[in-house]
Amino acid sequence: MSPKPAVRRLCASTVGIALLAPQPGARAATPPRAVALVSVQAATLERAREGAIRKLERAECQRVLDEFKDADGRPLAHALARWGRTAADYLRAVPFLDGSAHPPCRRGRAELFAEVGVPRVFVCPSFVAKQIRDPLTAENMVIHEMLHTLGLGENPPSSGEITARVNDRCQ
Repeated sequence: MSPKPAVRRLCASTVGIALLAPQPGARAATPPRAVALVSVQAATLERAREGAIRKLERAECQRVLDEFKDADGRPLAHALARWGRTAADYLRAVPFLDGSAHPPCRRGRAELFAEVGVPRVFVCPSFVAKQIRDPLTAENMVIHEMLHTLGLGENPPSSGEITARVNDRCQ
């Protein structure tokens, strides 16, 4: 019996982390313990990721990769070019992991979070409700966090500015 498509995608995403090594100069940190998403989270995340991928296949949405820059002032599109990946391909390979044990989730401050320049995104339990209530916003949240994995820091730009730009470009 073959695994369900969501499980296959999750496994492929986990394998994809080996292909997406952190960028040179990315902040070295002890990575949090990587825990796979439970099935409900995985299915919810996959719906949001697939919607985000569809958006990233449009030229208007891809503009965010040229508009936002990494700490060295390079457009985020350069990171994708170095890896020979499109934004959609990159997002397919980024692992999304259970973040419920991590402070941003425990404090109720995040639904998704990522470390700048590290190709993985953590999912908080509250993301399930967000995706069900507002799937378009959940898709844009996935894109927002993907930008952080490519090297986009915050303050500046603020989280609100990043979200507003993604919402504008990736409708």
